[in-house]
Amino acid sequence: MEPPDPTFHDAIIDFLPDATFVIDLDGKVIAWNKAMEAVTGIPAEAMLGKGKYEYAIPFYGVQKPMLANLIFMPEAEIEKRYDSIERIGDTLVVDIFIPDFRPGGVFFWAKASPLCDPQGNITGAIETIRDITDRKRAEQEIVRTTRKMAEIIDFLPDATFVIDLDGKVIAWNKAMEAVTGVPAKDMLGKGKYEYAIPFYGVQKPMLANLIFMPEAEIEKRYDSIERIGDTLVVDIFIPDFRPGGVFFWAKASPLCDPQGNITGAIETIRDITDRKRAEQEIVRSRRSLADIISFLPDATFAIDKDGRVITWNQEMEDITGIPAASMMGKGEYEYAIPFYHDRRPMLANLILMPEAEVENLYTHVQREGDTLVVDTFIQNLRGSSGRYFWAKASPLYDLQGNITGAIETIRDITERREMEGKLVRSNAELQIAADIQKSFMPEVIPQITGFDIAARTVMAKEVGGDFFDVIPFEIIALDKGTLGLLIADVSGKGVPAALFMALSRIVVRVNVLWHRDPAKAIFDSNNIIAQDSKSGMFVTLFFGILQEKDRTLTYVNAGHNPPVVFRSRMDTLEELMPTGIVLGAIENRKYFSRTISIGPGDVIVMYTDGVTESINAQEELFGEERLNEVIRKNARCPAQEILDAILLAVNEYTGDLPQFDDITLLVIKG
Repeated sequence: MEPPDPTFHDAIIDFLPDATFVIDLDGKVIAWNKAMEAVTGIPAEAMLGKGKYEYAIPFYGVQKPMLANLIFMPEAEIEKRYDSIERIGDTLVVDIFIPDFRPGGVFFWAKASPLCDPQGNITGAIETIRDITDRKRAEQEIVRTTRKMAEIIDFLPDATFVIDLDGKVIAWNKAMEAVTGVPAKDMLGKGKYEYAIPFYGVQKPMLANLIFMPEAEIEKRYDSIERIGDTLVVDIFIPDFRPGGVFFWAKASPLCDPQGNITGAIETIRDITDRKRAEQEIVRSRRSLADIISFLPDATFAIDKDGRVITWNQEMEDITGIPAASMMGKGEYEYAIPFYHDRRPMLANLILMPEAEVENLYTHVQREGDTLVVDTFIQNLRGSSGRYFWAKASPLYDLQGNITGAIETIRDITERREMEGKLVRSNAELQIAADIQKSFMPEVIPQITGFDIAARTVMAKEVGGDFFDVIPFEIIALDKGTLGLLIADVSGKGVPAALFMALSRIVVRVNVLWHRDPAKAIFDSNNIIAQDSKSGMFVTLFFGILQEKDRTLTYVNAGHNPPVVFRSRMDTLEELMPTGIVLGAIENRKYFSRTISIGPGDVIVMYTDGVTESINAQEELFGEERLNEVIRKNARCPAQEILDAILLAVNEYTGDLPQFDDITLLVIKG
């Protein structure tokens, strides 16, 4: 078999979609295809014959070796010039970034292979360059595999073959081998339509052969052929190619020499069976599309590419008061009148407009891929003062991926917006309540000689029912060096507990300043709170009077968690048990006062159940034993450090779990 005319190769190179050039052994350009002209802006006639790396100037701005030149260089020189070059046989492949090629730089994929004469001697090199900037910029979303091809035609992803004017095969790519199961070596040089046998089982003209035939012959062989310039495109079903048959899309174009003479033809074939099999289902789906859209709970309409209504569902009728029969086929933005009382673009229309136009019409439109989403307020809609709407519009496509129209869904979100407004106001009011409640807590803990006192409340929510108080008795001269210490926990959480806490704090504070006996003060406080408590809420409370002169604490425990007392001299722990019931439950119940001495180094820890009832991921309680262990371990520290150690231990125990209850601690160090 005679080798194919070199003009065939020129035509094939020119057919390639990638920028490609060829150099001889002297490094002079002998081929510079149209894609290379488009990429560099340098016409082939201005580059052919140029050497001394002049063809590198359009890319790098200087004369330097290109990948094709490295074919002639030793391995060490190649590795020195490229960090990550891939060698596939005698072919070199590399990805490279050229920062100054265009503003922002360009990523190129390049592939170079030697060209050999029939004796296997290298006569030159061919390099193909592809702009892969888009792929590189978006490689998290787009995964594309580059075919590794040993020969020029193998670059193409679709099954492709080339014939000369005599109808003999001069190229048969790897994708064609995969489709037909026939290797290239068994097909190259074959003619007389032998290449049709893998498809039809007989020798008959393929689409590429029709390039050489008159128009009448083409029309006789294919009922529905499409001509795009001198290119032929057709869909065809071959029933015996595989069991059940296969649909193929085929495209054939002539190959021409530099003088414009046809020298052969190239045909690309793509298996579109899956797409064709789906068309029947799509047709059936289209029949019921109107029913589906009508069933949608949101108001929905669709327009074609000319902006005419093709769907107007029941919910759209309800919102606008316009029946579908009166709106179908209407264009010129007539469907906007029920909303805006004027003809103006709806969101669906913006799908068909350039992005700049979209931004002009909506300043706050959100783009999600090819979908537009917006919230908008429409005044005077059907007698209302105005309604808030959420709208979403997406393009509609045909089977070829062309936009044929747009669909828009509209949802009335007025109630949601009103609820959001109420929530914002409620949160603002809640913050005010939190600030007020915080103001109830002493900013500075009064101190008396011989004692170190620390206290803190950590709310589970913005507001809560825990509180503490430190009440100085210095308004009475005889009471100098005396403090009232109070810790309490209201049943319940949130705002109701916070309100009940405020009432309880005021009542208790007034009574403990009036009565010197803690039992009497808490007795009167309980009666007042019980009379005012209509919701069944109650308060657990521990109140004690700490005196500097005799280092005693006289206390009442109204159903509260027993404070823990660490005795420094004996290294023991004891609890201050309840001396009466909770406040607010029953009137006229007796309370008893008790007094303990506080020695140097002794520690008293008052706490609410938010400490001991904190849970971990296994839903196990922190408990009194862990609290006692922390107190014993840190008893020699100042009061504030003891308090911080307890909070740290609780936080480490609960981990990332949200705080379930308010936590309040009051620590006295003797």
